[in-house]
Amino acid sequence: MGGRARYCVTHETHYAYSGKVTSAHQLAHLKPRSTHWQKVEQHTIDIDPNPSERTNGVDYFGNQVLRFVIDTPHEILNVVARSVVEVDAHAPDPGADSPAWELALASPGVWGPDVDLDVEQYRVASPMVPLLAQSAAYASGSFLPGRPWLAAMLDLTRRIHADFLYDPKATTLTTQVREVLGHKRGVCQDFAHLMLSCLRSLGLPARYVSGYVLNYVPEGKERLSGADASHAWVAAHCPQLGWVAFDPTNGKLADLEFVTLGWGREFSDISPLSGVVLGGATQKLSVVVKVQPLEADEPPPGEAVA
Repeated sequence: MGGRARYCVTHETHYAYSGKVTSAHQLAHLKPRSTHWQKVEQHTIDIDPNPSERTNGVDYFGNQVLRFVIDTPHEILNVVARSVVEVDAHAPDPGADSPAWELALASPGVWGPDVDLDVEQYRVASPMVPLLAQSAAYASGSFLPGRPWLAAMLDLTRRIHADFLYDPKATTLTTQVREVLGHKRGVCQDFAHLMLSCLRSLGLPARYVSGYVLNYVPEGKERLSGADASHAWVAAHCPQLGWVAFDPTNGKLADLEFVTLGWGREFSDISPLSGVVLGGATQKLSVVVKVQPLEADEPPPGEAVA
């Protein structure tokens, strides 16, 4: 597999409050992560009302974060992030060789000195990703004894896509993996948490990845589930292949059509926007995401050509 793609990503978040909020402290994960396969060419975040404080930083998992404070009363909050990124193909060929999946159960020291030791933190349970006998039982249909790691991972990815219905009305941000297993429906966050529970319940390291999937559909192509919003998928670690990304929502490897914001143990580690507001108001949230392909030297939409 090979190739390169370039995208302009716009992520608009709008909060409408039922009454005045006196102040707000927010944490944003809205800047795409720089990796060996992804280059961030441009990034801006516009906030209305204008914050009195804004600080850039890096979280525990190495993701870029923006902390901002609004200390003036307000009834709406608009946050618009715009990024231009270049993505190189990085997924292995689906037919590539890989070791038996059981080898990924070994501790990092067995793999060699160059393996990142933080692999271990993605092997254990987290609040939204419990270790469950039901998850292990479901995963065991893909992870047969001695089966190559990549073949087993792809089989699990495709089974979740086939067995579970994409239904935006079926779940909430707090829906548990047990419920998803029982109802067999949900959205990308649910399917990522389910796949993580399946893998970690077998003892395999895997992390939650947040980002975007291309929502531009060429004529004759099928639209991917999860477009027009933040997307989520899974990256799992193989002793020989390293971290490989899989999208159970669409039943495929995650490669050129995907823009990575960041990763963690689960959704709560990498929520695009979270925080605390002071005031008795209820809130209504709306989010619009657009991922637009760009040619190699094409400026982002709305930017004048020099």
